[in-house]
Amino acid sequence: MNGPRSLKALIAGWTPRASGIRGSGSASADEAAAAFAAAWEKAVGAEVARRSRPTRFRNGVLTVLTASSAWSDELSLHAPRIMSVLQRAFPHERLLKLRFMVASGRTKLLLDSERTRGREPVRPRALPTSRRSEPADDRSAEDIATILARVAAMQQALDAERDRAGWKICASCGRRFAPESSAVHVCAPCADGKRRRTLGAIERALMHAPWLSLADVRVALPRTTATAYERTRQRLLARWQFDVDAAARRLRRAALTAEDRVVAWSYVMLQSGLPQRDIGRALVTDVLGRDWTSVLFGDVAPQNQEARRAPRENHTR
Repeated sequence: MNGPRSLKALIAGWTPRASGIRGSGSASADEAAAAFAAAWEKAVGAEVARRSRPTRFRNGVLTVLTASSAWSDELSLHAPRIMSVLQRAFPHERLLKLRFMVASGRTKLLLDSERTRGREPVRPRALPTSRRSEPADDRSAEDIATILARVAAMQQALDAERDRAGWKICASCGRRFAPESSAVHVCAPCADGKRRRTLGAIERALMHAPWLSLADVRVALPRTTATAYERTRQRLLARWQFDVDAAARRLRRAALTAEDRVVAWSYVMLQSGLPQRDIGRALVTDVLGRDWTSVLFGDVAPQNQEARRAPRENHTR
């Protein structure tokens, strides 16, 4: 029979397909979207379902319209649990992701109206004598409390599923995470933060005393690894090499600063592993060159030496 059919007849005649979604825009994709929409209230609850609505299913991605960005953010946190419920309801469909978007136009008006649907109208006062605002509706506070309780229950269910899947609780921040091995007890952000703090402590030690060896650093920082020590040392060498190269231009102009001399000495000490008192002229010359040796050991500046040699050469000629 051709021609328009009622929505009731379409729903009564709907049956899920055995095959998965093949492509975007296909009839099976539209039927899958309708199936997920029918199961949405069971997956998220009546309160949340009134403020959100699945609309489209393409390439394994189910798009859900929400009443506001706050609803989108909150539902995104519980997407894994919602997906598991929907996937169990329709195992033949290939649900890969939930995409939450704020509704607009008529759909947003519809979702916003669901918040107040079914409430008794607020009756105006007989003869208002002032411009005071009407009292707030207590039902809104009740709705918020109900939603928060439902969200908390969803979070507990999600935590239980993660515990069954072998997730651990981070020993540092207390959050659940999926460990790469049984020996891991902290999540990736906490492990990265700990590594950065360790490298920072090694760097401060070497900046204070550049000649310290790995064994010397381990006296103050027992858990320092050879990899962390060498990585920090090479990073400092590269930084100070850059500073020394920049100071070389000031050296040629006889415009060195005290900071330039400190960086030069630090570079030589880190390069040689010796304190300043044990470093001789030959070592500085080998690392930095003759001009730096004259400056660091307090000799006459190279430019003055060249200026003094010039009259003698002219007189000899």
